[in-house]
Amino acid sequence: MARVPFLGRLHIREYLALLVSFILIGLESLISIITLALPTPIIKLCYRVTRRAFNYLSSPQGRRSRNKKKAISSSIATASDFSELCELFGYYAEEHIVQTGDGYLLGLHRLGWRRGEEDRRVNSGPGSLRKKVVYLHHGLLMNSEVWVCVTERERCLPFLLVERGYDVWTMC
Repeated sequence: MARVPFLGRLHIREYLALLVSFILIGLESLISIITLALPTPIIKLCYRVTRRAFNYLSSPQGRRSRNKKKAISSSIATASDFSELCELFGYYAEEHIVQTGDGYLLGLHRLGWRRGEEDRRVNSGPGSLRKKVVYLHHGLLMNSEVWVCVTERERCLPFLLVERGYDVWTMC
């Protein structure tokens, strides 16, 4: 394919792609300006119409799934702490306060038992279950609830690790 003499680095199809990209950027800017200028009642009307259309066109199974997730998410939103979040999914969590070598008091949560295994001792001397320990540390300005505030048990890393036989600890 022949090169366009202007700059000489791009093919004609690449210049056309650039032109189409600039047109799309301009169109997006125009639409955002129009959207910002719309009054709130019109925006709410459009929201209601699209929501009804989505619910009408979605399958009954999809609606049941959304309603189930909505019920779980409201329970998660009203849970008071890590232990209560774990109880929503059928797990028992312990809270521990540990003093570090420099005197700092560190809060830890423990998920050491699979569901139905709460009466057994884990990693506490002879005769107890021996499990490998996993420590999960949250990010800056977060707490351990970030690990368990999901709507599906199958997507929760601490629960998956506990079910696979690990003794899971998280920092508060």
